[in-house]
Amino acid sequence: MIKTAPTFARIAIMAIFAFGSFAGGLYLWLAFGGSSPLGTKGYRIHVLVPEATQLADQSDVRISGVSVGKVVKLAGGPNDRSDITIQLRSRYAPLAKDSRAMLRTKTLLGETYVELTPGHPAKGTVPEDGTLPPAQVEPTVEIDEIMSTFDPATRKRFEVWMQSQAEAIGGRGADINAAFGQLPGFTEHFDDLLRTLDAQGRAVTKSISSTADVFDAISQREGELRGLITDSNRLFSVTARRNQDLAGIFRALPSFERESTATLPVLTALAKDGDPVVKQLQPAATELGPTFAALHDVSPEFRGLFTKLDDVVSASQKGLPAFNDILARFPTLLDAFQPFLRNANPMVQYIGNNNREISAFFGNVVSATSPRDSIDVLKNAKDSVHYLRTSQLLSPEALAYQVRPVGSSRQNAYQQPGAFDQLQSGLPVLTAGPCSNPDLAQPTSALPTELEQYISPLVYRTDGSDVLRPVCRAQGTFPGYSTIFPQLRAEQP
Repeated sequence: MIKTAPTFARIAIMAIFAFGSFAGGLYLWLAFGGSSPLGTKGYRIHVLVPEATQLADQSDVRISGVSVGKVVKLAGGPNDRSDITIQLRSRYAPLAKDSRAMLRTKTLLGETYVELTPGHPAKGTVPEDGTLPPAQVEPTVEIDEIMSTFDPATRKRFEVWMQSQAEAIGGRGADINAAFGQLPGFTEHFDDLLRTLDAQGRAVTKSISSTADVFDAISQREGELRGLITDSNRLFSVTARRNQDLAGIFRALPSFERESTATLPVLTALAKDGDPVVKQLQPAATELGPTFAALHDVSPEFRGLFTKLDDVVSASQKGLPAFNDILARFPTLLDAFQPFLRNANPMVQYIGNNNREISAFFGNVVSATSPRDSIDVLKNAKDSVHYLRTSQLLSPEALAYQVRPVGSSRQNAYQQPGAFDQLQSGLPVLTAGPCSNPDLAQPTSALPTELEQYISPLVYRTDGSDVLRPVCRAQGTFPGYSTIFPQLRAEQP
């Protein structure tokens, strides 16, 4: 045992060693997420989470993947919840009350952290050492909970798959190590490939965009793709059953290669002779490209058409002679229709010019005849009442018989198309002659006397003057004709 007194140099060395050990331990502690024992206490709040079995002390607190704090304490809370205390950096404090918290995992193996979604500070903040409202804490879905949603058969198959993966890599450690050993060379060659692709950036971009067009075309041809997969499955099944024939093909392949070796020079000479012809046909082939593309789109329909042409050919052997006879007599039939069509075409044209008025007429008929009401008119009736909408115009012509057209009448048997669009400027009449006539009720009234005394004031003015009437103006020449009303005449042959 050494009993000599330590010198100043030894004491200094021991002090430096102790300080270095403390500094190294403190660095490792901070590097692995620990808080500084000499640092000040930051902004802390409590969060009540339903499941925190995988959460550990000093776990990350993140916002959008950025670490903003640490979990400094774990404790039990009310209602089977865990009370976790999180400490945020000063730049992220204080936390808004409507912020949301949720536990997430970084990997499939665990490493749980707290994910925060910041809210709006205008709605209030959580005070120091306060608690985030439980309603703002989202439930956590663990991997075992996801697995528990599967039925027993699916979980059993997943277990067998995991065991199969273990058996697949069992005893292959050396191969896996060798693969990792070859990885640097692979990355070098892959880097050369990436540089080449970068140099051909425009071509790669065009290739990728063309791939999108290909997949778009495939999605539009879903039926054809399904048929291709079904036919491929049938082809593989037939191939499996014809394995002996395939073996014979491979046995005959060497002889085929020898014959091909002798044939290829002849084909090469033929290609040289045909090259000028192909070059001359190139412009025509370029022009035919869009035609072939259009034919490709309609090829499924043509295939179905040609498949059914056999029945048409069989029926045409008897039908074509009869059809030829019909065609021979058809011109005579068309000639017989000429007088009728010359008279019918003007009527059809006139109806076509008034399509809005005709549509409105039928629409009003439907609207007037379709209403129903559940009013119990007969007191004992249980079904709804089907009634008719009607209206009666109150005018001098409706109250009494008139010897001539009255001045307030705007009747027009030949309204021009779209005339009702001119109501604001006055409904046009056929001629403006009756507009100057007075509105005088004749003694022969169509109403009972006791009823007329109540209705007449609604029609005539109390001062004895004419009734109110819209602006009266002549319609003018009917569009498409030289007169004020349409005159339909047969077309000239």
